[in-house]
Amino acid sequence: MYRRVKFYKYVIVLFLAIINLWSFNVEAQEKKNELGSGAFSSYDKVFNGNIQDLNLADYSDGPHFFWLDDKTVKSWYINHKKEGNTIDIREKKIKIKGDSVVIKGQKGDKNKYWLRKGKYPVQSDEYSGVTKLLAIGDVHGEYDALVELLRNIGVINKDLDWNWGDGHLVFVGDIFDRGDKVTESLYLIKKLQRQANENKGKLHLLLGNHEIMVLMNDSRYVAPKYKNMCQRLMFNYPRFFKADTELGKWLRSLNSVVKINDLLFVHGGLSPDLVDRGLSLEQINNDIRKSISADNKMTHEKLMRSIYFPENPLWYRGYLMKSRSYSIITNEELTKVLTYYNVNRIFIGHTEVESIHFLHEGKVVAINVPMGYSEIEPQVVLIEDGKYYRCFSDGRRELIE
Repeated sequence: MYRRVKFYKYVIVLFLAIINLWSFNVEAQEKKNELGSGAFSSYDKVFNGNIQDLNLADYSDGPHFFWLDDKTVKSWYINHKKEGNTIDIREKKIKIKGDSVVIKGQKGDKNKYWLRKGKYPVQSDEYSGVTKLLAIGDVHGEYDALVELLRNIGVINKDLDWNWGDGHLVFVGDIFDRGDKVTESLYLIKKLQRQANENKGKLHLLLGNHEIMVLMNDSRYVAPKYKNMCQRLMFNYPRFFKADTELGKWLRSLNSVVKINDLLFVHGGLSPDLVDRGLSLEQINNDIRKSISADNKMTHEKLMRSIYFPENPLWYRGYLMKSRSYSIITNEELTKVLTYYNVNRIFIGHTEVESIHFLHEGKVVAINVPMGYSEIEPQVVLIEDGKYYRCFSDGRRELIE
């Protein structure tokens, strides 16, 4: 009898050990998958209800401009009314006579929209002699927070026009997804980029992984507003940003990395693997632009192998965390990257931090402080006279030691 009881105890202990081991492996694999996912974020806003049941407050999304040919543009405004839960499209065709045209907004939209015939010019990969510089992390459709920051810091005036003179403004990517004012954010940045050029300044919008996801027909992370809107219209969200649209043309002209003075700006980070592959900044930008061009014929397998490998600049998180594909970057590896690209610091977004700060003995600056969360105060980084400041929504600035 004693032997039988002892045997059953042994079986139970062994069974519990197997269960614990299985649970540990599942949990470890889930965490591993999270770390290896380019889009994973602890700040993702997840809607668990039925998208079809949403009845949002009144809104108008757009305009969205579709180029029918080199002389004709079709504009769409999408209107939703909470009363009756209705949605409709206001459509208008516009003839383009010159190389560009300014179009007024319709019915309550006081903005003006500048459309360009043909492709947008590509900005340079490198700039020098810049004395005033502001860098902004991932916006993710949080238009209102963005406007408040830019106004109170003095980058834009009360009419939302450029007020930064010959200064440079850098967005390190991820305007898309999570938030519900992506369209407004894109148009503001696009307008400011043109106004900056007119004032001898520069605005750099770098591509992030969420831009690439949408441009490659991946809309998993768009806000419930856009999911609901597109489902009811039976319209694919990435279609608003194809190569024959005004926003789509502009997005396909953008860089993914830029060097300003001795500083380098990128969405995810520059890994040692880029150095091993001998990739220049120009080649990185050209390769990523080519991958989202309308005439790109590369297979998915080739894209993943040659451009979107795990350590690529848009998805890499190795300055702050390890993944199933790489470890946290070592000091020796980081020095190798800085030396190869001839820079002293690298600014990154992509991975969230609760306050802008230096990493790796000041060689990396993490600037992606999430917007749109009541418990976290939005921040951007100002570089002026060789000093670094955190700037807040109310205009305060704080020296970064």
